[in-house]
Order: sequence, then C-alpha cells, then structure tokens
Amino acid sequence: MKHILFALLTVLFFSGCASQNSLSPAMQADLAIPIYCEGPDECKVMWKRALRFVSLNAGYKIQKADAVTIETKRARGGVQSTRLSMRVTKSPLGAGRYQLNVGVWCVRGISIYRDCKPDAKETLWRAKLFIREGKE
Repeated sequence: MKHILFALLTVLFFSGCASQNSLSPAMQADLAIPIYCEGPDECKVMWKRALRFVSLNAGYKIQKADAVTIETKRARGGVQSTRLSMRVTKSPLGAGRYQLNVGVWCVRGISIYRDCKPDAKETLWRAKLFIREGKE
C-alpha cells in the first residue's frame, strides 16, 4: 500500500510540474503549417481576423497596425513580463499571394516562452487557427 501511495504522489507531483497548456502532437504539427492568402478578398478577411485576434488576446496594446504589420508594444531592456506580445506580418509572394507570419511571446527569465499568461505556444496555435479558418 505504501508503494502505491508513493507512486501516486510521485505522478501527481511531476504532473504538477508539467505545463498546464502543453500542446497535443496535432496542435504542434499545425504550428508548422504556414498561413497563405490569395487575392485581395481572402487576404483582407485574414488580415481583419489577425487584427481582431491580436486586439483581443495580446497582453499589450497594439502600437502599429498597417497593411503589412500588426504589432503590440513589448517588454524590452531586460524587463520581464508574463504578458504576451504579438506581431503579424504580411509578406508578398507574387501573383497576389501573401504569407502571414505570426509571433507570440513574453519575456520571462532567459526564455521568451516560459510562464507566459496565457501560454504563448497555445496562443500562437489559436491565432493561426483563427486567422486561417475564423475559428476560436
């Protein structure tokens, strides 16, 4: 009985150390898929989604929003924060096709992702899903 209790406590202890927002393998694979838009209509819809997502989910106010960049204020100069900074850029690929690149991070210790509130990688996944498909 003591061994079972010890094993149970060990599992509970180490599960508490794991990230509460760890991504599933499918979510991790989805992060690697680039976001593309084609034509003015699709690109306009996706850019509006990107602006909406950043405005609702970033930990800082938007400091720049134009036709090619959406960017929030961010912690600089050794300032640590668990709040999320975000940046979305639109790069032309030719023939009316663009790639949208999304960045989500916080600055905490030596890591740009550790202890972000909410989790940076999960937020990045949610952002890409929303921009591509309009799903939250």
